[in-house]
Amino acid sequence: MLDYELGQTLLLQPEVHFQQLADTLGELGWQRAETAADPLASGEPEFASWTWGGRKPVLIYSFNPVVKLRVLDVATVPPGMRGLLAERLPLLQDRDVNDLLFDPEPRRRLLGLWAARETERLDLLPQAHRLRHDPDPTVADQGRKLNQRLDNILESRESLLVNLKLLGEVAEDIIRRLDDPIFTRQLKPTPTELEQLFDPDLTPALVPAVDRLYANAPTADPGDGYPELAVTAANAGLLRWPNELSDRFPRGYRNVAGWLQPQWIWLTWRWHNEPGTLNPRSGVHYDGLVWVETRWVWLPHPDALVAEALEQQTPDTTVH
Repeated sequence: MLDYELGQTLLLQPEVHFQQLADTLGELGWQRAETAADPLASGEPEFASWTWGGRKPVLIYSFNPVVKLRVLDVATVPPGMRGLLAERLPLLQDRDVNDLLFDPEPRRRLLGLWAARETERLDLLPQAHRLRHDPDPTVADQGRKLNQRLDNILESRESLLVNLKLLGEVAEDIIRRLDDPIFTRQLKPTPTELEQLFDPDLTPALVPAVDRLYANAPTADPGDGYPELAVTAANAGLLRWPNELSDRFPRGYRNVAGWLQPQWIWLTWRWHNEPGTLNPRSGVHYDGLVWVETRWVWLPHPDALVAEALEQQTPDTTVH
């Protein structure tokens, strides 16, 4: 599986014992941070975490001993490092979860339901709907809960997409002025804003980098021949896994998304000459406009700035 296709939650095969996981992570360079005490099953803690050199990224492991559901939260882990994990650890694949929902053993169907819940598998809504009427009462109860949860996620996601589209439309007037260096100079982020936008540990490296960037105010001038504008807005948290919004951003955003504070909304846009096209592939591509509390700031190619800051802080982190 390609690194960039991996989501922010990895599911381990039930047969993978905790010690196998811990040994593999240690070999890859991860350092144990926390481990739950007094596990229900000997040698199988319900919670553990690892860091990279005592900093981000962070791996969070949880274990449900009832169905042996083993979950790795890799939300802050760059795709390249996720790929290394996927190469070394036996994972439950998407098709495996789907197959579990048809398993004759009720406990296995439960595993599939809880796995689908952890990974927010909207594509499995039909199966959740079916399992509401499972002959096993526990499976049926969990099927109803999963069905409701996925319905709620779908509704929230649709509402979010509408709001992000509206914000992108509001930003068009700002984008059209980015060819003016006098105007763009006003969009320079302050040190306080940098601390709000990114992991605070990166601020000392980012402040001088932004000063250098704005020594000559950046501009975005697509030139003639590109009259159409397509804008994509996304909360930084949405850039942590592959989806219809993150796929429109430069790939470097995925590499550093774990160090972007998740609540702020970033924009990428493309000037093009394909009228009526919502996601054009040609034209001139820009990025880095972000709404911070009460104003727009502009930081072109923030992924490159964050990657450089990380190289100074943690040289062995794979963010490319």
